[in-house]
Amino acid sequence: MNAHEESIIRSFIAKERRPRWLESLASEKKRGRMVGKLNHCKDLDQRFLSDLPKGTDVAATLRAKGAPESCYVISCSDEIDEQEMPLDDAIAKAADTGWGTIIGCIPGKLAYYYDELGERRMLLERP
Repeated sequence: MNAHEESIIRSFIAKERRPRWLESLASEKKRGRMVGKLNHCKDLDQRFLSDLPKGTDVAATLRAKGAPESCYVISCSDEIDEQEMPLDDAIAKAADTGWGTIIGCIPGKLAYYYDELGERRMLLERP
């Protein structure tokens, strides 16, 4: 498991669900089923979420909070899952594929959640 991926889970998944997520994402056999839960994820730690209204410039919002140009992606889309990629590309591809995705920007501090078809778009941020 990638260190950035582990920090995303430890920081933004509810405490009682973390062990299952960590175990499943580390397993080739279980990973697909677990990332499928990103489509309508109920395991996110509500304390660190804030909704992003439609029309929000996600990249600009993340950059204003210190996001670097490169990010790490956990996604239900095989095309971008487990990829390190430019922030703008990750946001665009998450929307293009339409599958649940978490884009990690600053390990343990800042990420973006895109629900299936963008039904929910959320900033994940820890102080």
